[in-house]
Amino acid sequence: MAEFWMRDRRVPIAETLGAELLEVGGGKARIRYPVLPAYMNPAGQLQGGMFAVMMDTAMALAAEGIATAALQIAILRPATGGYVIASGHVVRAGRNIVYAEAELHDEATGKLLARGNQTGLPRNVFSDSSPA
Repeated sequence: MAEFWMRDRRVPIAETLGAELLEVGGGKARIRYPVLPAYMNPAGQLQGGMFAVMMDTAMALAAEGIATAALQIAILRPATGGYVIASGHVVRAGRNIVYAEAELHDEATGKLLARGNQTGLPRNVFSDSSPA
């Protein structure tokens, strides 16, 4: 498991959303989320921002904690209930930048709901005390 996850044993946003961490470590993360009525838009579908936070969290955990600099998602089909699985993996991790990708799948059908990618800043970047 990722070192930072082992230290704190919690991810507040994932806890708030009722997530279950299925896998964390080795540059990968898988998280199971319930699709609750509170997360829906007026059309009864998972609100777009929820797709983003679910995939962003999976990518951040895969990268052992990064600050999101840029996030892009493409929603391919709606989620209307049940559970979804967010899977994130690190594509490339450099000293000053990390690039990760994620997918969100419907747990029951296995259908791909969304894809995304993230450019992030690793935790070591913030240890520099020089002004931005």
